[in-house]
Amino acid sequence: MQDYICDSRISSLLFSSKHNKQRMYLNQIRSKIFVVLIPLYLISLFGCAASNFKIVHLSEYGIIAGMQQNLTPVFQKILHDYKDVDTLHILFDKGRYDFYDSPTAKRGARDATIGINLERRKNIVIDGQGAELIFHGKMIVCDILESENITLRNLVIDWDRPFNSQATVLGVSDDYIDFEIDRDLYPYEVINDSIFFLIEGKRYNIVPQYTNLYEGETKNIVYQTRDRPLGDELFHARVSEIGTNRVRFYCTTKYKPTTGTIVVFFHGTYIANGIDVRRSKDVTVENVTVYHTLSCGLHGYMSENISLKNVHLINNEKKGRAFSTLADATHFNGCKGQILFDNCSVGGAGDDFMNIHGMYSIVSKILDSHSAMLLSAGRYIGFEKDEVAWVIDSATMRRTQELKVKDHTPIYNDDKVLIGYKVTFYDLIGDKIKPGDLLENKDRNPSLIVRNCKMTKQNRARSILVTTMGDVLIENNYFNSAGAAIVIEGDTRLWYESGGVNNVVIRNNIFENCYTSGNNIIDDPWGWGEGIISITPSVRPTGIDFPTYHSNILITNNTFKHFDYQVLFARSVDNLTFQDNILERTYEYEPFYRKTNFYLDGCRNVSFYNNTFNTNFLGRDMTIKNMQGSDIIQNKLPELAITVE
Repeated sequence: MQDYICDSRISSLLFSSKHNKQRMYLNQIRSKIFVVLIPLYLISLFGCAASNFKIVHLSEYGIIAGMQQNLTPVFQKILHDYKDVDTLHILFDKGRYDFYDSPTAKRGARDATIGINLERRKNIVIDGQGAELIFHGKMIVCDILESENITLRNLVIDWDRPFNSQATVLGVSDDYIDFEIDRDLYPYEVINDSIFFLIEGKRYNIVPQYTNLYEGETKNIVYQTRDRPLGDELFHARVSEIGTNRVRFYCTTKYKPTTGTIVVFFHGTYIANGIDVRRSKDVTVENVTVYHTLSCGLHGYMSENISLKNVHLINNEKKGRAFSTLADATHFNGCKGQILFDNCSVGGAGDDFMNIHGMYSIVSKILDSHSAMLLSAGRYIGFEKDEVAWVIDSATMRRTQELKVKDHTPIYNDDKVLIGYKVTFYDLIGDKIKPGDLLENKDRNPSLIVRNCKMTKQNRARSILVTTMGDVLIENNYFNSAGAAIVIEGDTRLWYESGGVNNVVIRNNIFENCYTSGNNIIDDPWGWGEGIISITPSVRPTGIDFPTYHSNILITNNTFKHFDYQVLFARSVDNLTFQDNILERTYEYEPFYRKTNFYLDGCRNVSFYNNTFNTNFLGRDMTIKNMQGSDIIQNKLPELAITVE
């Protein structure tokens, strides 16, 4: 939407502009306009009726690409100077620009310096025009807080010295493991038998986190390895230098990697998100490559309408890296409206590609006839006035009553420590809720579209995690995931991520050799899923009449190229359809998992029809539990053999 502006506005700006670069930029905008667009539509798209519109070029502030000047205070000044304009475009020239951690700059979450601070702003476009933004130290790339109609585009984001380090295995024995570490890329020093990595002049240990293994050439997660594959002794091992760029860790490793395998070390976890979108609306990120951030690449919290178009959160191959973001490539909590991914990709992320969910709130006590106390949690989203709370039956995870929220107030103890939230309802509570029940925010269930994206096994864990009542469409994507390609959960065991789904369509995707590193049988709940598509709410059905949690999931016209049996694991779904899919056998990896194609637990109204299995595809069967044969309809050959567990 940001590409349009009233033709008359552009003409006046073209003739009055003093800068050739601004004229060129305006011509680029003008070239995109369709003259047939009606004026009111233009106004709605770009605010053409605005009283002033400003284009600011960084060169006007003395900033030149490649000079390694600290852009952090400059950006603060630009945003302050034009805080009163209706629409602001900030333009870079192509080249390198540096942002430095600064004690005098605006601080964000976990006391990180904010590089670009967009707080309570509207109608801002930051156009890098191919610029490379390089960050130094503990920083947030862009903090978008309580803002509206924000666009970031045509940017490359990276860190000069990342908060990961990378080593290559030289050899391993029963008593030690040897690594090669490029000291120029990942400076380190060995002091008193301990290794420290240097980041912006500070020493950092290896954090006991993940430490995943990657194939040297492909940088894929090594087959059948997950988190901490070398074992925990590594993090406390005695270390010595054995040559230039070579170190020895004296420990017994749990797994013996081959020579040339890459291991990625972490020097922090969840430090600060890259692009942090909080309580904002209509945010677009397009034509952006993210090579590193200190937590999630993009994080959305209680925001509405976030679009990612041609966004690539990937490892920097030019620098030989196997890693990208410290945590999830993207994560969305308590959002609404629409979340869009179009032509995006992921590689090297420290966790899943995307996770879209709400949050359950735990009722700790009933305060009076209209009010209850809710426990606080780190990712709590709570309720705003007039939002609706679903009451969740903790035994079945089913939504029961609806209660409209009148007030929501944080409660602190005498030491000013947050202990919970008082939520007051318009209605009488009566026997509708009790301590131990869960509440879910009905109004914060976004729709999701994921199309034309590429997800590889270069990143840890799964690809798409989604639990939302909004419509979900996953189409025309390529999955080559290390764990499950798609996880649909609903969790009351670990993170309390809410959102039983009601309309999910998974169509026209290619799933190739996914789930090479999954294994929930031996590593539940940390085993990266139960199959290529893993539908695994926390609820455990206890019989054939047990109510379902999810509903209306259609899996159609996909191609599964798979080396193993397990294709779909589904628990507690009503109206599940698997149709018109092609299943082909591959041989790049050895089969290792549960020997059934479809494992169904407590599902109802299940349809399988018109699927094509190639001659050598393993299994051709399904296993059911807490179900009857009448719960399944099979039309057209081949009819799958059914085992009742």
